[in-house]
Amino acid sequence: MEVNQEKREKFMEFAGKRVNNVLHDIQILEPMARSNSYDFTKQDVEEMFLAMQDTLNNVKAEFDKKFEEKARSERKTFTFGNNTNSVIDNTEENNTEENDTTLTV
Repeated sequence: MEVNQEKREKFMEFAGKRVNNVLHDIQILEPMARSNSYDFTKQDVEEMFLAMQDTLNNVKAEFDKKFEEKARSERKTFTFGNNTNSVIDNTEENNTEENDTTLTV
């Protein structure tokens, strides 16, 4: 996968700042666990961490979609017919439904 260097630098800058903000916000929860000023149950803690984990999983899934779509577009396809090359690229440009005997591998 070819990466646009300018866009990557922009990503690194903004993602770095945002991840550091998230890490800070998570880390400031820790003193609450040791403080006598708060009272909480195990269920309270489970709900907090389940909410955070669920959000983290959803955000990661959004990032992963980029790679899944790329992998899907790079799959090879086998087709019977008069092709000089029986294995063709299954990219957006080459993805046609001319032959019902196409098998994705």
